Amino acid sequence: MANVLFILSIILSIAVFIFISFLFAVVLMAMLKKERYNEFEPKISIIIPAYNEETRIKNCLDSILASSYKKDKIEIIVVDDGSTDNTLEVLKNYGIKVLKQEHLGKSKALNKGILVAKNEFVLVIDADTKIDKDFIKEVVRPFSDKRVGATTGIIKLSNNKGILPMFQNVEYGFYNLIRHSFSDLFKNSVWFLGALACYRKKIIKKIGLFKTDSLTEDIDIAMDINRAGYKNISVGKAFGYTNVPTSLKSLYKQRARWWIGALQSLFKNRDMFSSKYGIPTLFLFKNQIFWSIYALVYLPLLIYQVNYWLPYNLHSALAITIYLVRWFSLWGPLYVLYKLPTTGFSAFTFFGVLTGIMVTIMLLIALKKFKHKFNFKNLAAIFFFFPYTIVLNIIILLSLINVHIWKKRSFKR
Repeated sequence: MANVLFILSIILSIAVFIFISFLFAVVLMAMLKKERYNEFEPKISIIIPAYNEETRIKNCLDSILASSYKKDKIEIIVVDDGSTDNTLEVLKNYGIKVLKQEHLGKSKALNKGILVAKNEFVLVIDADTKIDKDFIKEVVRPFSDKRVGATTGIIKLSNNKGILPMFQNVEYGFYNLIRHSFSDLFKNSVWFLGALACYRKKIIKKIGLFKTDSLTEDIDIAMDINRAGYKNISVGKAFGYTNVPTSLKSLYKQRARWWIGALQSLFKNRDMFSSKYGIPTLFLFKNQIFWSIYALVYLPLLIYQVNYWLPYNLHSALAITIYLVRWFSLWGPLYVLYKLPTTGFSAFTFFGVLTGIMVTIMLLIALKKFKHKFNFKNLAAIFFFFPYTIVLNIIILLSLINVHIWKKRSFKR
């Protein structure tokens, strides 16, 4: 049994190394590319779906009204999805168009707004999201290219206090970097972000509007846009800000919906699992499948590896603590590199160490690229990022075995 676990651990380490190496290569090559789009300032309709957002929608609307984009080119539509709080009372102070419906879910709220929108370009912003003053100007510019069907921005955190937000801050930076790098290199993005996305209305209507049969309508519609022959672009200078979960329970609820929703969307669109639709789409399929399988086998192999390398002569609590801290932090890869001249090469550690170093470099690149501070909090989150990834893998595992989530064919939120 031990030999089987040993072999599986090496295979898994090599597989993860290959996967991360591909991402690392994409990031490095994308750094040589530059976004080049002509100036383009069309009239736009901004649609905000809202369900019980009385405490947050004010900040969203204020950020839109403070935008540098010309006000006579903006139409704002809030679709109230059957709120039971004071959302409608808050909206009365703004004199904007408000549509009402029963609580039918985000997708139907978006469709209602799109059907009455006056303008050809539709910007969707979640009610708990704020935008930078130049966000609109930047996010619409790629539409100067007729092949672009949708664009999305870079999401950053509004609430960066507490342990979980601290780690999510650098995690969001990492995924922003991957999305943007794919977009720059292949002119098509992955993990499309619907919290602040802009669409060509004629394309959305052509593909049948937003669907209601998966938990992630944004990924669903991005794939439909790709199938129709258009590109989804991530815009590196369009910044938006959102609140993230501050408890493990809320983090699980969010990420389980994201993960299962992505799998649902991919299963629905499995005909696109082909190089015909480009590397980003193919990567999206392989990413979800790979990490789903990884989550199923990860925990027992991790426990085996920690025990395998546990020195036999550790007899104090301090020594064991140092060993565990080294194992679950950036200290570990650096320590292995330091000891390499005396310990020699080991396939069991080599691929894991290089993987950790590449991820760390990408996290640091993301901090710089998206204008995060190189402060103690962010650097500490990077140093101890590995334990946070374990939490994420456990969430994936739990979501995969939670049949109740899979049965939700229409997700109201």
